[in-house]
Amino acid sequence: RGWRILGINARLTHTTTALEDWQHQWVLVTSIGSGAGSQQQPGDSSQLLELIEKQGSKSLVWHSYSALRFLLIKRTMDLLYASVGAALEMTKGRSTDDSTEKKPASRIWMPIATAAAATYYNVLGPSKKSAQIVSSSSQDFVKNAWGVVSLPAVKNLSLQASRILKGAAIADRIEIAGVPCVVLSSALCPPLATALKRFRRQQERETSHLSTIMEGAEDSAFNRHAVHVQDYPKQNIILHLTGGGFFAHTLAGDLPYLLDWSRYTKSVIICPEYALLPEHRYPSAIDQTSNIYSSIVSGEAGLLLGFRPKHLIVTGEAAGGNLAAALCVKICMQKLDEALDDKAFDGALPTGEMQYEGASRLKQQKTPPVRIPDGLMLSCPMLDMSLELTPSRVRGTNDPVLPSGLIKTISDSYLVQGMDKTDPLASPFYANDEILRLFPPTLICSTDDDPLLDDSVDFNARLKRSGVESDLRAAHHMPHAFWGLSSAGFPEAKQVMVECSSWLQMHM
Repeated sequence: RGWRILGINARLTHTTTALEDWQHQWVLVTSIGSGAGSQQQPGDSSQLLELIEKQGSKSLVWHSYSALRFLLIKRTMDLLYASVGAALEMTKGRSTDDSTEKKPASRIWMPIATAAAATYYNVLGPSKKSAQIVSSSSQDFVKNAWGVVSLPAVKNLSLQASRILKGAAIADRIEIAGVPCVVLSSALCPPLATALKRFRRQQERETSHLSTIMEGAEDSAFNRHAVHVQDYPKQNIILHLTGGGFFAHTLAGDLPYLLDWSRYTKSVIICPEYALLPEHRYPSAIDQTSNIYSSIVSGEAGLLLGFRPKHLIVTGEAAGGNLAAALCVKICMQKLDEALDDKAFDGALPTGEMQYEGASRLKQQKTPPVRIPDGLMLSCPMLDMSLELTPSRVRGTNDPVLPSGLIKTISDSYLVQGMDKTDPLASPFYANDEILRLFPPTLICSTDDDPLLDDSVDFNARLKRSGVESDLRAAHHMPHAFWGLSSAGFPEAKQVMVECSSWLQMHM
């Protein structure tokens, strides 16, 4: 009798959850075309409705191990979202997008309220409250829910732990182009170690003037050493852009697999701590990332790092995937401009006796050639910020990490109101074929339930049609932005990480 009651309760719970999911998807799909300026056709709603999975008659009391792991992640994220949302309501720090007055949550009471709410919803179940909070999420909610991993104390602790648990030879911070960056290496790198010591000594001597020194380096230290840039040893580099929806840096969860990459590829990892929302909107993050990249490839960062790039691969996850792809778009745009400048240069060559002297003078005025990365690797990238509804965004409405309500909040927060959301530097998905043709070899990782899967599929297809070496890998029963789960022992994520490591080795 007890087992019978347990089975009935499980069936009822599953039926209730399935009905809530279906209703959520129904509301999302039927809202197509209701917004101002919507370009959806009347028939789109009915086509997308067909994608909503029908519930079978069989009971889903028993799940596979991968499904159970997925449900565990879902339960954990629901508890987080429900607790943070309830805590914001209790501390009266919650705000909505149309509110004119925002009261910040108390730093003292917010952790206490979150812990109390977590205890409450862990008993009663968090799914309903989580769906309610996420459907009307705000900047305050996303910042508080995801911002914990971006706290300085958490970052510093994770860096210290990486030295002990992962045997990191180097796990430190430095500034490149005025932007704080974390540098990682699993093996000893004497040039980098020496440069870090020099950086620390300079910090101690002139702490109050550090930013001025770093930003003005082009006119002082870098010029004095520019002639010696070619003397620096070459080193493989991975420029990794962390996720976090532009509200946080998920560095703490990325460190284990980044150090594995460093060991497999004998490379140094550089992770920029780019400017975050809500204080810094587009294009602050992509501008900072571009400046860091330019400083590395030009050799200006050689004085800080102690080496110059040999092979350089750009990687990024989620929002970091947006920045990584946007960086490649920007570099390819510069490459196209460079080709036009070369044509103009050839047409500007003087004739007659002054030809040689005039050509030499024009060559000296030319900027260094644009360098395209040796590879691009993305995980669940946010390639399209336009909020256009796609089949995967309907099927992935209930993603544990990135529900549909958060996608809208991130997009509206990142881009200034009235801005064209199809700008390829904001939404790399809309880069034209002329730009995509110049892309480096690319690997895109996603999951079969990721709300952004269709963007990755279409982007990969366009790269292939443009003649780029590109491939797509989709893991089963994994949430959005799953790379970090490989370190937690999830076999699906570990398998993808093995393929990523092999791909990096092949392109280094």
